[in-house]
Amino acid sequence: MLRLSLGAGFSRVGFDAYVAALPIALLAAGWTDGAIGALMGVAALTQLPAAFVGGGLMDRFGGRLLFLAGGICFAVASLLLATGIASPAGPPALMVLVRVFQGMGIAVLMPAALSLVPDMVATARLPTAFAIVGLAANVSLAIAPAVSVIVLDATSLQVVAGAALVSLAIGASMAWPVGRADQTRRTGTRADMAAASVRGRTFRPAWRAAWWPPLAVSFLFVAHWGVITGYLPQRAETAGADIALYFTADAAALVIARIPAARLVERMGSRRAMLIGILATAICLVFLLPPATTPLLIAAGIGTGVGAAFLLPPINFELARRSTDDVRGSAFALFSFAFSAGVALGSIGISPIFATVGFEVALAFGIGLCLFGGLVVLVDPWLRGRPPLPPVPMPAPARAPA
Repeated sequence: MLRLSLGAGFSRVGFDAYVAALPIALLAAGWTDGAIGALMGVAALTQLPAAFVGGGLMDRFGGRLLFLAGGICFAVASLLLATGIASPAGPPALMVLVRVFQGMGIAVLMPAALSLVPDMVATARLPTAFAIVGLAANVSLAIAPAVSVIVLDATSLQVVAGAALVSLAIGASMAWPVGRADQTRRTGTRADMAAASVRGRTFRPAWRAAWWPPLAVSFLFVAHWGVITGYLPQRAETAGADIALYFTADAAALVIARIPAARLVERMGSRRAMLIGILATAICLVFLLPPATTPLLIAAGIGTGVGAAFLLPPINFELARRSTDDVRGSAFALFSFAFSAGVALGSIGISPIFATVGFEVALAFGIGLCLFGGLVVLVDPWLRGRPPLPPVPMPAPARAPA
């Protein structure tokens, strides 16, 4: 579990290093706000087909191989930037290619890591286990944007890309030995999952009716993130606020709150925790509606980080609980698909709203979608009337990797 967490964290730097640095570099190269938002949204748009195909590939080849494939995609994108083949001042098509490779990487890397978790811990401990694996990725988001902006200011985007390549190499060396300890397959808890079959002759992801509520919540919740990543960095830069501190505050709050929140999920149940996460996020996004200042960015980042800490572990747990082993890769790939669709909606789909009436209305639209996700939680038939999870015993020792 430790190796998987560290591998995920170091590998995520291949994506997170560009969250704040790339928009700033593009702005300095003369790109318009709309063009920057569209380019940043290319990665999310690429995730849609990549995650769709990745689900079938995970079911067929396993999460370990797909984790490595995601890291390779990140490495190709960073190589294009590190060598100067692609740059903000160069042909836009090459920058689009960079975001395509980054979108392919993010589509499969974390879903592949999450698909390995249920083989390592007891079912009752899954919310905390998912939180631990996600924790290292959150540390990456807390550190990488701020460090990359410092490196960008002192040197260039090429150096940022070189540092990302070093981190990717460390991540691959950490996570590659991780594998499932045995071939025992777990079964789901409901009849509509019990008939799942091994999908060795197709690359299409599986589908289970029980998955739609957590996937819909993921899609609706994350739309605000597309608005933030697409348009907030240049808005903050123009106002003289430190955008890197928003991402650092968001990720730091997520790091601090994620495991305590996951332990609460194990006791209070998924429904209540998801509602807490959605409400906390929606309330704190309001802090981004006034003109950007560094204190407001930090306050908003803390709130959205805590909200995500309460929402993500129960979503991951519900997908795992409603899946059998032979379709678990599809479940987490579709989770990535839903997230990428939500980010694409926020960065690209909402761009006409941004261009017409500005950032405030675009973000308000994202807040409304987030709250609508709460309605989905309330009507989820697999959560209504479900009692909290029983008290969790002390965790059993994790199985040794094969």
